[in-house]
Amino acid sequence: MNKRYFLFLLASLLNSIISVGCKSEKASTTKELANTVVSPLSTSDSVVVEKDVPLVVDSIGKSYSTNKGTVDFAYSFPKSGPQPLVDSLRAYLSSEMRKVTDYVVYDGVRAQSYKNLADGKGMINYYAKIAYTNVKLYFEELEDSNSSWTPAFSSYVMKENETTRYVSYTSSVYIYSGGAHGMSGTYGVTFDKKTGAMLRNILKVKNVKELQPILRAGVESYFRSCEEDNGTRNVSSRVKEDMAELFLKKGIIPLPEDEVYLSPKGVVFGYGQYEIGPYAIGMPTFTVSYDKIKRFLSPEAKHLAGVE
Repeated sequence: MNKRYFLFLLASLLNSIISVGCKSEKASTTKELANTVVSPLSTSDSVVVEKDVPLVVDSIGKSYSTNKGTVDFAYSFPKSGPQPLVDSLRAYLSSEMRKVTDYVVYDGVRAQSYKNLADGKGMINYYAKIAYTNVKLYFEELEDSNSSWTPAFSSYVMKENETTRYVSYTSSVYIYSGGAHGMSGTYGVTFDKKTGAMLRNILKVKNVKELQPILRAGVESYFRSCEEDNGTRNVSSRVKEDMAELFLKKGIIPLPEDEVYLSPKGVVFGYGQYEIGPYAIGMPTFTVSYDKIKRFLSPEAKHLAGVE
């Protein structure tokens, strides 16, 4: 081969290599390669990633307050989001409002299911009005209607948590109809964000004895938090006394009567008043992390919690 021709080819090749390192030439070369070579990136570019649609809610409330009683209703009403979830939540809110309204029926008016579930204000106004009518009737029928106290009734159903897979709501109810104190209750539910279905049977437990270490640790953590908030000096000693006051059969802590629900930090357990102890202990509530409760979760719960 002619040396001059060889040197010319070598110089041309070196010049091409150097020019590829330049920004403009590198982009051009990359574009040409992309048109001729199938790279792993071209495959990922064709994958459709499902976009998370957030649930948008509006806090709506209705209150009545007179010398014959008070009523206070509120909820997180879904305005937009995954349509199956929106429809399911609106139906749930209506059923919750109707259910709690029946708590104070006495000889008064019984609520019917509100028909226009898309009307958040109209729905809560309807149930609150019936609740107040019944509270007022109850007060008027008291033997001592001039009493210094008046009945009170409140119900709040609010969005508690939201992830890309689920939404959880909590319901809180309070009723005072005379006596030393009123009665309260709080519980939560979990909804599949994609299908709108309410998640039932979150726990898959054959024998509650399997959960005793977890339940006992949870109740103790609740008492410890309460004692610390109260400024108790000997917290450990006081927690032992609190545990000794529980209403337990053969020392077994039962599962809560109401369903547990999911949260980003774990599964939330909540007991009602008098459910496992005297009124003075309140409503024991605690969260168990997923790493501790995972093996007791149903397949559906594991999927929504993202701990499969």
